[in-house]
Amino acid sequence: MHPRRPDIDAALTDLRTRVPGGKLVDHWGAEPHWPTPEQQRLRDAWLDSLAEALEAALTRKDFEPITIPEARSPPDWEFILAHALARHGGPVASYPHFSETRQRDGETFITLGADYDELVIYQGPLELHGHVHLSGTVVVLGDLIVHGALVDGDPADSGLVVIGNERVRALSAGADHLVTGDLEADLLRPSGSDGSLAVGGEVRARLRLKDSSADEEERRWLEPVPSNKVFNDGWALCREVGSGRSKVRPPP
Repeated sequence: MHPRRPDIDAALTDLRTRVPGGKLVDHWGAEPHWPTPEQQRLRDAWLDSLAEALEAALTRKDFEPITIPEARSPPDWEFILAHALARHGGPVASYPHFSETRQRDGETFITLGADYDELVIYQGPLELHGHVHLSGTVVVLGDLIVHGALVDGDPADSGLVVIGNERVRALSAGADHLVTGDLEADLLRPSGSDGSLAVGGEVRARLRLKDSSADEEERRWLEPVPSNKVFNDGWALCREVGSGRSKVRPPP
């Protein structure tokens, strides 16, 4: 057993018992009631990999992206590690580090994160003005506010964990996306990917699409009503709402 394992176990206990919504750490499946020896061995190896990553992160003066072992999905490994690192006062990133901002057609596009197999942990609250994409997995220690559209990517190469509340004008949800607090959006659109959106608090969306594109009834909630070309491109629809060019009418 790695000597940092007690710190990982304590972080898990803290998430499950003290952090509002922290029980989402078990969203993707808890341990079996009577694990087999092989399951227990794999579980121990998984926890030891967390302990090793925590030890390495605590020895650094400044934050560096953390390599995620093997498969990156789902992001419970990243969730636990980020919380353990914060509990010990380890270094985390501050925006705009590990980000890229571009201007196109008068709009701001922000990419957060590093490579597809790396984790970046940001100190929150984090407030961003523009349309946001993810690269790799991003954890925000605190609230996340996006004045624009957020596309969380594909579960094969990106993910998002918000240990706090999330507020975004338009969300295109396809990656593994975990919010311990409340999630609030004007427009919530599923992208059709196989990711999992898990929220510990309330989900408040003025318009929540059933599919990746809006049907006739859903279109009536937008004013002005975008063109058919925009409706047939889900990300374009998110940008339209995220930029404020089209607004979602409040409920009657």
